[in-house]
Amino acid sequence: MTTPIDLVYVRDEESYSDGEVIFEEGGFSDWLYIILEGQVKITKNTPKGQVTTARLRQGDFLGEIEFLDPGKQPRAATATAIGEVRLGVMDRDKLQREYESLSPAFRKIIRSLARRSRRTALIAARLAIS
Repeated sequence: MTTPIDLVYVRDEESYSDGEVIFEEGGFSDWLYIILEGQVKITKNTPKGQVTTARLRQGDFLGEIEFLDPGKQPRAATATAIGEVRLGVMDRDKLQREYESLSPAFRKIIRSLARRSRRTALIAARLAIS
């Protein structure tokens, strides 16, 4: 569920219809979203087609890997609306200030977890087609 603290960081809202792509694997964007209503399917491209790696619901975040592991990394997966979806676009500047207030050691741990999450999604997609 979305909590009031999450909503403090929402600067805009976007709506998507069933089957509409929110962002595509390989694209470049650093927007971070929270699902306000609906569900989102996360997929990875493989040589044998797309593999679903997650199904996100209200209160879940998407796009967090690109925010937490900065650099010009392409999107790690494709996000697609399941039914009608309403997303909160997170205020990147406000989140960045909060993130920068953390100790360097703690930021390093968070970046490490984001990289591990990216690698885990790749491994899961490979295993799904083998």
